[in-house]
Amino acid sequence: MTILITGSRGGIGAGLLHRLSASGHDVRAASRAPEQADPPPGVTAVALDLADATTFAPALAGVTDVFLYAEPTGIEEFLDAAISAGVRRMVLLSSDSVNLRNAEHNALARHHLLVERALRAAPLTSTVLRPGGFATMTLGWAESIRADRPVEQAYPEACLDVIHPHDIIAVAEASLTSHTLDGETISLGGPEVLSFRDQARILGDLLNREIELRAPAPEQAAAHLSTHVPAPLVAAVLDYWAQMSDRRIEASRSAERITGRPGRTFRQWATENLASFR
Repeated sequence: MTILITGSRGGIGAGLLHRLSASGHDVRAASRAPEQADPPPGVTAVALDLADATTFAPALAGVTDVFLYAEPTGIEEFLDAAISAGVRRMVLLSSDSVNLRNAEHNALARHHLLVERALRAAPLTSTVLRPGGFATMTLGWAESIRADRPVEQAYPEACLDVIHPHDIIAVAEASLTSHTLDGETISLGGPEVLSFRDQARILGDLLNREIELRAPAPEQAAAHLSTHVPAPLVAAVLDYWAQMSDRRIEASRSAERITGRPGRTFRQWATENLASFR
């Protein structure tokens, strides 16, 4: 059993790679820039660009299971290559945005929907993970907070059941190492619903100072977001937050129901990463 981790330099992929390796699983790190990867000792890093079919066969050779980041470009070719290589199962990191009322017309949601549909149509066992708001989104505030400037945040009242990345990793690990979640589509969130203002208040408590959030004009919000979100997805992310401002959700999607452990809170994540904001 060899598990290929795509996006192995990203936060979820890297964390999952190290967790599986530490548990004794045979894992392979895949990245568009494998020379920049930092896999655990004994783990091979291979070149894989999900938009470049020439990289598929070498990366998939001998692989039985794949943790897949959503990339619709070339997804059918990738699935064909995986089937030819003998892959039996894929776990897809999708997005809660697919549940938006205008998902077909939201670039972020459609990006993930296209991959979900292709995967479901393939003769493979699959599990789809749909996390909502990542706690790590607030790292985009770090520069302003360190400089003691107000944080520019569009739709500050948007409410999300903010999830700690380690909880996503735990569910992904369970999906790849047992068969209990085969065929499932799993919505994931944290143990509490927080607005962006709530998150700023928690960070302020930990830093012993007030963090001011300001809602920028639409064009300013787009310009700021484009510094850390791919340009084609900026409008989609803003639309997602806008819908979260008038959509009431409950903290009912916690990873605890799968892992058996209480979901990690935003305060816990912020405490672990407080150095980034100092």
